[in-house]
Amino acid sequence: PTFCDMDPPEHMHQRSMVEPTFTPEAVKNLQPYIQRTVDDQLEQMKQKGCVNGPVDLVKEFALPVPSYIIYTLLGVPFNDLEYLTQQNAIRTNGSSTAREASAANQELLDYLAILVEQRLVEPKDDIISKLCTEQVKPGNIDKSDAVQIAFLLLVAGNAT
Repeated sequence: PTFCDMDPPEHMHQRSMVEPTFTPEAVKNLQPYIQRTVDDQLEQMKQKGCVNGPVDLVKEFALPVPSYIIYTLLGVPFNDLEYLTQQNAIRTNGSSTAREASAANQELLDYLAILVEQRLVEPKDDIISKLCTEQVKPGNIDKSDAVQIAFLLLVAGNAT
């Protein structure tokens, strides 16, 4: 279970593991990256030709921007951003079958499990690495807990 499913004090303990990333000061420090992400997405829209006609703003802008930001915070490599965005869309768009949504959900969990394993060996400057070095390695949580926390953040970040 993730901290959303827990009662205090377990809820506060797991929440405190990722909370420093989302303080007002930390978010303010992300502002240049967020602006660059917005600018890049707008530029991609222009390159696709949206200046010549209507564009689906939700699909082309509102969904990818928060997704790319949370994926980057988690430590997802840039080359995988679009794949994860597609899997999450299948999981949540309502037009997929239950089987397709479940398979996409499992794809995301499997992907995050691999990323946790990689960050245990080679940590970087991201949330998953912090979970691995500060929580998994000392034995405070299991790898599966780190995967669930990362999944919760991925899902919440996509719903923002």
